[in-house]
Amino acid sequence: MKQAALTAPRTFEIQDVEKPQPAPGEALVRVRSVGVCGTDVHFYRGDLPMRPGQCMGHEMAGDVEAAGAGVTRVAAGDRVAVEPLGNCGECAPCRTGRYNLCANLRSFGLNTPGGLREYMAVPAASLYRLPKNVDCELGALTEPLAVAVHGLRGVGLAFGERVGVLGAGTIGLLTVAAARAMGAGYIAVTARHPHQKAMAEAFGADAVLRDDADGINSLRRALAGGGDVIVETVGGHAETLGQAVTLVAPGGRICVLGLFNAPLQINPLMLTIREASLFFSNCYNRPGPTSDYDAAIEILHRQPETLRRMITHRFSLDRVAEAYATAEDKSSGAIKVTITP
Repeated sequence: MKQAALTAPRTFEIQDVEKPQPAPGEALVRVRSVGVCGTDVHFYRGDLPMRPGQCMGHEMAGDVEAAGAGVTRVAAGDRVAVEPLGNCGECAPCRTGRYNLCANLRSFGLNTPGGLREYMAVPAASLYRLPKNVDCELGALTEPLAVAVHGLRGVGLAFGERVGVLGAGTIGLLTVAAARAMGAGYIAVTARHPHQKAMAEAFGADAVLRDDADGINSLRRALAGGGDVIVETVGGHAETLGQAVTLVAPGGRICVLGLFNAPLQINPLMLTIREASLFFSNCYNRPGPTSDYDAAIEILHRQPETLRRMITHRFSLDRVAEAYATAEDKSSGAIKVTITP
Protein backbone atom coordinates (compact mmCIF):
# COMPACT_ATOMS: atom_id res chain seq x y z
CA MET A 1 0.00 0.00 0.00
CA LYS A 2 0.96 3.68 -0.26
CA GLN A 3 1.78 5.97 2.62
CA ALA A 4 3.17 9.50 2.93
CA ALA A 5 6.09 9.95 5.34
CA LEU A 6 7.55 13.24 6.57
CA THR A 7 11.27 12.63 6.04
CA ALA A 8 12.46 16.18 6.81
CA PRO A 9 10.81 19.57 7.42
CA ARG A 10 8.53 20.38 4.47
CA THR A 11 9.53 17.14 2.75
CA PHE A 12 7.18 14.20 2.16
CA GLU A 13 8.00 10.89 0.52
CA ILE A 14 5.36 8.56 -0.94
CA GLN A 15 6.39 5.06 0.09
CA ASP A 16 5.34 1.50 -0.70
CA VAL A 17 4.86 -0.37 2.57
CA GLU A 18 3.26 -3.63 3.63
CA LYS A 19 -0.48 -3.59 4.13
CA PRO A 20 -1.28 -4.26 7.81
CA GLN A 21 -3.40 -7.12 9.03
CA PRO A 22 -5.76 -6.77 11.99
CA ALA A 23 -4.69 -8.49 15.20
CA PRO A 24 -7.30 -9.83 17.63
CA GLY A 25 -9.33 -6.90 18.89
CA GLU A 26 -8.46 -4.77 15.85
CA ALA A 27 -10.14 -3.91 12.55
CA LEU A 28 -8.60 -3.13 9.19
CA VAL A 29 -9.76 0.29 7.99
CA ARG A 30 -9.49 1.58 4.43
CA VAL A 31 -8.72 5.26 5.07
CA ARG A 32 -10.89 7.56 2.96
CA SER A 33 -10.29 11.05 4.35
CA VAL A 34 -7.65 12.71 6.54
CA GLY A 35 -7.75 16.29 7.80
CA VAL A 36 -4.65 18.45 8.12
CA CYS A 37 -4.47 19.73 11.70
CA GLY A 38 -2.82 23.00 12.70
CA THR A 39 -0.51 21.03 14.99
CA ASP A 40 0.52 18.88 12.02
CA VAL A 41 1.58 22.05 10.22
CA HIS A 42 3.96 22.83 13.10
CA PHE A 43 5.55 19.39 12.67
CA TYR A 44 5.65 19.89 8.90
CA ARG A 45 7.55 23.17 9.31
CA GLY A 46 9.93 21.74 11.88
CA ASP A 47 8.65 23.99 14.69
CA LEU A 48 8.00 20.87 16.78
CA PRO A 49 10.22 17.76 16.78
CA MET A 50 9.06 14.78 14.77
CA ARG A 51 10.81 11.49 14.14
CA PRO A 52 12.01 11.47 10.49
CA GLY A 53 9.87 9.14 8.41
CA GLN A 54 6.73 9.53 10.53
CA CYS A 55 3.42 8.92 8.80
CA MET A 56 1.26 11.73 10.17
CA GLY A 57 -2.49 12.30 10.24
CA HIS A 58 -4.82 11.96 13.23
CA GLU A 59 -8.11 13.32 11.86
CA MET A 60 -9.45 10.42 9.83
CA ALA A 61 -12.36 8.29 8.76
CA GLY A 62 -12.76 5.30 6.51
CA ASP A 63 -14.46 1.98 5.81
CA VAL A 64 -13.95 -1.20 7.79
CA GLU A 65 -12.58 -3.82 5.41
CA ALA A 66 -12.14 -6.67 7.90
CA ALA A 67 -12.57 -7.29 11.61
CA GLY A 68 -10.03 -9.22 13.66
CA ALA A 69 -10.82 -12.04 16.07
CA GLY A 70 -13.15 -11.10 18.89
CA VAL A 71 -14.32 -7.82 17.36
CA THR A 72 -18.06 -7.16 17.64
CA ARG A 73 -18.09 -3.36 17.88
CA VAL A 74 -17.76 -2.94 14.09
CA ALA A 75 -18.09 -5.13 11.02
CA ALA A 76 -16.89 -5.14 7.43
CA GLY A 77 -18.64 -2.42 5.46
CA ASP A 78 -19.11 -0.03 8.40
CA ARG A 79 -18.16 3.60 7.83
CA VAL A 80 -16.21 4.81 10.86
CA ALA A 81 -14.41 7.72 12.47
CA VAL A 82 -11.09 6.83 14.09
CA GLU A 83 -10.28 8.09 17.57
CA PRO A 84 -6.47 8.30 17.37
CA LEU A 85 -5.64 7.57 21.02
CA GLY A 86 -4.36 4.22 22.19
CA ASN A 87 -4.18 3.49 25.92
CA CYS A 88 -3.48 0.71 28.40
CA GLY A 89 -7.08 0.44 29.62
CA GLU A 90 -5.93 -0.56 33.10
CA CYS A 91 -4.53 2.51 34.90
CA ALA A 92 -6.67 4.78 37.10
CA PRO A 93 -7.35 7.39 34.38
CA CYS A 94 -8.32 4.69 31.88
CA ARG A 95 -10.66 2.98 34.34
CA THR A 96 -12.52 6.26 34.91
CA GLY A 97 -12.85 7.18 31.24
CA ARG A 98 -9.99 9.70 31.29
CA TYR A 99 -7.84 7.64 28.95
CA ASN A 100 -6.40 10.81 27.41
CA LEU A 101 -4.28 11.00 30.59
CA CYS A 102 -2.94 7.44 30.35
CA ALA A 103 0.79 7.29 31.12
CA ASN A 104 1.20 4.88 28.20
CA LEU A 105 -0.81 6.95 25.75
CA ARG A 106 -0.12 6.34 22.07
CA SER A 107 -1.33 8.62 19.31
CA PHE A 108 -1.79 7.76 15.65
CA GLY A 109 0.20 10.21 13.57
CA LEU A 110 2.51 11.21 16.41
CA ASN A 111 4.27 8.19 17.88
CA THR A 112 2.59 5.47 15.80
CA PRO A 113 1.79 5.61 12.06
CA GLY A 114 -1.15 7.86 11.28
CA GLY A 115 -3.79 8.18 8.58
CA LEU A 116 -1.71 9.36 5.61
CA ARG A 117 -1.78 5.83 4.21
CA GLU A 118 -4.28 3.61 2.50
CA TYR A 119 -4.94 1.14 5.33
CA MET A 120 -4.72 1.11 9.13
CA ALA A 121 -5.12 -1.66 11.70
CA VAL A 122 -7.00 0.04 14.53
CA PRO A 123 -8.18 -1.17 17.96
CA ALA A 124 -11.93 -1.68 17.64
CA ALA A 125 -12.49 0.41 20.77
CA SER A 126 -11.15 3.41 18.83
CA LEU A 127 -13.74 3.12 16.04
CA TYR A 128 -17.09 4.90 15.95
CA ARG A 129 -19.79 4.09 13.40
CA LEU A 130 -20.95 7.11 11.41
CA PRO A 131 -24.62 7.88 10.67
CA LYS A 132 -25.85 7.39 7.12
CA ASN A 133 -25.83 11.13 6.42
CA VAL A 134 -22.21 11.55 7.60
CA ASP A 135 -19.73 10.46 4.94
CA CYS A 136 -16.01 9.95 5.50
CA GLU A 137 -15.10 13.51 4.55
CA LEU A 138 -17.38 14.77 7.32
CA GLY A 139 -16.40 11.90 9.59
CA ALA A 140 -12.81 13.12 9.61
CA LEU A 141 -14.08 16.29 11.31
CA THR A 142 -15.09 14.22 14.34
CA GLU A 143 -11.62 14.51 15.88
CA PRO A 144 -11.30 18.33 15.93
CA LEU A 145 -14.97 18.70 16.83
CA ALA A 146 -14.46 16.33 19.78
CA VAL A 147 -11.62 18.61 20.96
CA ALA A 148 -14.09 21.50 21.15
CA VAL A 149 -16.77 19.35 22.79
CA HIS A 150 -14.34 18.10 25.44
CA GLY A 151 -13.27 21.63 26.33
CA LEU A 152 -16.83 22.91 26.66
CA ARG A 153 -17.83 19.88 28.71
CA GLY A 154 -14.78 20.39 30.87
CA VAL A 155 -15.84 23.92 31.86
CA GLY A 156 -19.45 22.84 32.28
CA LEU A 157 -21.02 25.06 29.63
CA ALA A 158 -24.62 25.63 30.73
CA PHE A 159 -27.70 26.52 28.71
CA GLY A 160 -27.95 30.23 27.94
CA GLU A 161 -24.41 31.19 28.94
CA ARG A 162 -22.32 33.80 27.12
CA VAL A 163 -19.29 32.37 25.31
CA GLY A 164 -16.28 34.22 23.93
CA VAL A 165 -13.99 32.39 21.50
CA LEU A 166 -10.49 33.69 20.80
CA GLY A 167 -9.45 32.58 17.33
CA ALA A 168 -11.34 31.35 14.27
CA GLY A 169 -9.18 28.58 12.90
CA THR A 170 -10.54 25.05 12.73
CA ILE A 171 -10.81 24.61 16.51
CA GLY A 172 -12.23 28.09 17.07
CA LEU A 173 -14.89 27.61 14.41
CA LEU A 174 -15.82 24.15 15.66
CA THR A 175 -16.03 25.59 19.18
CA VAL A 176 -18.62 28.02 17.86
CA ALA A 177 -20.57 25.14 16.29
CA ALA A 178 -20.30 23.00 19.43
CA ALA A 179 -21.25 25.84 21.78
CA ARG A 180 -24.32 26.60 19.68
CA ALA A 181 -25.32 22.92 19.63
CA MET A 182 -24.79 22.68 23.39
CA GLY A 183 -27.11 25.58 24.19
CA ALA A 184 -24.95 28.69 24.50
CA GLY A 185 -27.10 31.80 24.66
CA TYR A 186 -24.66 34.20 23.02
CA ILE A 187 -21.39 33.55 21.16
CA ALA A 188 -18.80 36.15 20.16
CA VAL A 189 -15.55 35.25 18.38
CA THR A 190 -12.40 36.96 17.12
CA ALA A 191 -11.27 36.29 13.54
CA ARG A 192 -8.29 37.42 11.49
CA HIS A 193 -9.45 36.72 7.94
CA PRO A 194 -12.70 37.51 6.07
CA HIS A 195 -13.30 33.86 5.18
CA GLN A 196 -13.03 32.94 8.87
CA LYS A 197 -15.52 35.66 9.78
CA ALA A 198 -18.01 34.37 7.20
CA MET A 199 -17.63 30.80 8.46
CA ALA A 200 -18.07 31.81 12.10
CA GLU A 201 -21.32 33.56 11.22
CA ALA A 202 -22.51 30.50 9.31
CA PHE A 203 -21.76 28.34 12.35
CA GLY A 204 -23.90 30.48 14.64
CA ALA A 205 -21.70 33.26 16.05
CA ASP A 206 -23.72 36.29 17.18
CA ALA A 207 -20.75 38.64 16.81
CA VAL A 208 -17.41 38.36 15.01
CA LEU A 209 -14.70 40.86 15.92
CA ARG A 210 -11.18 41.49 14.72
CA ASP A 211 -8.37 39.91 16.72
CA ASP A 212 -6.56 43.22 17.36
CA ALA A 213 -6.70 45.43 20.47
CA ASP A 214 -9.81 47.24 19.28
CA GLY A 215 -11.45 43.90 18.55
CA ILE A 216 -10.76 42.64 22.07
CA ASN A 217 -12.38 45.75 23.52
CA SER A 218 -15.34 45.22 21.21
CA LEU A 219 -15.50 41.58 22.31
CA ARG A 220 -15.64 42.67 25.94
CA ARG A 221 -18.55 44.99 25.17
CA ALA A 222 -20.29 42.29 23.13
CA LEU A 223 -20.09 39.96 26.12
CA ALA A 224 -21.67 42.61 28.34
CA GLY A 225 -18.48 43.04 30.33
CA GLY A 226 -17.41 39.41 30.51
CA GLY A 227 -18.05 35.93 29.21
CA ASP A 228 -19.32 33.08 31.37
CA VAL A 229 -16.97 30.92 29.31
CA ILE A 230 -13.93 32.15 27.39
CA VAL A 231 -12.29 29.64 25.04
CA GLU A 232 -8.70 30.22 23.91
CA THR A 233 -7.94 28.39 20.64
CA VAL A 234 -4.82 30.09 19.27
CA GLY A 235 -1.85 28.92 21.34
CA GLY A 236 1.68 29.24 19.97
CA HIS A 237 3.25 32.53 21.04
CA ALA A 238 -0.03 34.46 21.12
CA GLU A 239 -1.13 36.75 23.96
CA THR A 240 -4.60 35.27 23.94
CA LEU A 241 -4.48 33.59 27.34
CA GLY A 242 -3.69 36.93 28.96
CA GLN A 243 -6.58 38.44 27.01
CA ALA A 244 -8.88 35.66 28.20
CA VAL A 245 -8.13 36.57 31.82
CA THR A 246 -9.38 40.11 31.15
CA LEU A 247 -12.50 38.87 29.36
CA VAL A 248 -13.90 36.30 31.79
CA ALA A 249 -16.88 37.27 33.94
CA PRO A 250 -16.94 36.96 37.76
CA GLY A 251 -17.38 33.28 38.53
CA GLY A 252 -16.61 32.43 34.89
CA ARG A 253 -14.36 29.80 33.36
CA ILE A 254 -11.53 29.90 30.86
CA CYS A 255 -10.93 26.88 28.63
CA VAL A 256 -7.54 26.59 26.93
CA LEU A 257 -7.64 24.59 23.69
CA GLY A 258 -4.64 26.19 21.99
CA LEU A 259 -1.22 24.55 22.29
CA PHE A 260 1.35 27.01 23.62
CA ASN A 261 5.03 26.39 22.88
CA ALA A 262 6.47 29.20 25.01
CA PRO A 263 6.20 30.28 28.66
CA LEU A 264 3.25 32.56 29.39
CA GLN A 265 2.59 35.47 31.70
CA ILE A 266 -0.90 36.01 33.06
CA ASN A 267 -2.30 38.03 35.95
CA PRO A 268 -3.52 35.51 38.56
CA LEU A 269 -4.81 38.34 40.77
CA MET A 270 -7.55 39.00 38.22
CA LEU A 271 -8.58 35.35 38.35
CA THR A 272 -8.64 35.48 42.14
CA ILE A 273 -10.69 38.66 42.33
CA ARG A 274 -13.19 37.25 39.84
CA GLU A 275 -13.08 33.77 41.36
CA ALA A 276 -12.63 32.49 37.83
CA SER A 277 -11.26 29.07 36.96
CA LEU A 278 -8.74 28.05 34.34
CA PHE A 279 -9.06 24.70 32.56
CA PHE A 280 -6.39 23.30 30.23
CA SER A 281 -8.09 20.79 27.95
CA ASN A 282 -6.33 17.77 26.45
CA CYS A 283 -7.90 16.01 23.47
CA TYR A 284 -11.07 14.08 24.42
CA ASN A 285 -12.23 11.14 26.50
CA ARG A 286 -15.37 9.52 27.93
CA PRO A 287 -16.52 11.69 30.85
CA GLY A 288 -19.80 9.80 31.29
CA PRO A 289 -22.20 7.50 29.46
CA THR A 290 -21.29 9.13 26.13
CA SER A 291 -17.82 9.95 24.91
CA ASP A 292 -16.76 13.26 23.41
CA TYR A 293 -16.60 11.43 20.06
CA ASP A 294 -20.23 10.33 20.46
CA ALA A 295 -21.27 13.93 21.11
CA ALA A 296 -19.25 15.24 18.15
CA ILE A 297 -20.79 12.68 15.79
CA GLU A 298 -24.26 13.68 16.96
CA ILE A 299 -23.51 17.33 16.08
CA LEU A 300 -22.28 16.25 12.63
CA HIS A 301 -25.44 14.19 12.22
CA ARG A 302 -27.66 17.19 13.00
CA GLN A 303 -25.97 19.71 10.70
CA PRO A 304 -23.82 17.91 8.12
CA GLU A 305 -23.95 20.38 5.27
CA THR A 306 -23.33 23.41 7.46
CA LEU A 307 -20.18 21.85 8.87
CA ARG A 308 -19.06 20.60 5.45
CA ARG A 309 -18.59 24.23 4.45
CA MET A 310 -15.39 24.43 6.47
CA ILE A 311 -13.69 21.88 4.17
CA THR A 312 -12.17 24.33 1.72
CA HIS A 313 -9.50 22.27 -0.06
CA ARG A 314 -9.19 18.62 -1.07
CA PHE A 315 -6.08 16.76 -2.26
CA SER A 316 -5.04 13.22 -3.17
CA LEU A 317 -2.23 11.47 -1.26
CA ASP A 318 0.32 12.10 -4.00
CA ARG A 319 -0.26 15.85 -3.52
CA VAL A 320 0.28 15.75 0.25
CA ALA A 321 3.06 18.37 0.18
CA GLU A 322 0.76 20.76 -1.67
CA ALA A 323 -1.98 20.07 0.85
CA TYR A 324 0.24 20.99 3.78
CA ALA A 325 1.57 24.10 2.05
CA THR A 326 -2.01 25.19 1.43
CA ALA A 327 -2.98 24.59 5.05
CA GLU A 328 0.02 26.63 6.18
CA ASP A 329 -0.86 29.59 3.93
CA LYS A 330 -3.96 31.24 5.45
CA SER A 331 -4.06 33.72 2.57
CA SER A 332 -5.12 30.73 0.44
CA GLY A 333 -8.52 30.87 2.10
CA ALA A 334 -7.89 27.47 3.70
CA ILE A 335 -9.80 26.47 6.79
CA LYS A 336 -9.84 22.68 6.70
CA VAL A 337 -7.69 20.89 4.13
CA THR A 338 -8.38 17.18 3.57
CA ILE A 339 -6.40 14.42 1.90
CA THR A 340 -7.78 11.26 0.28
CA PRO A 341 -5.26 8.36 0.53
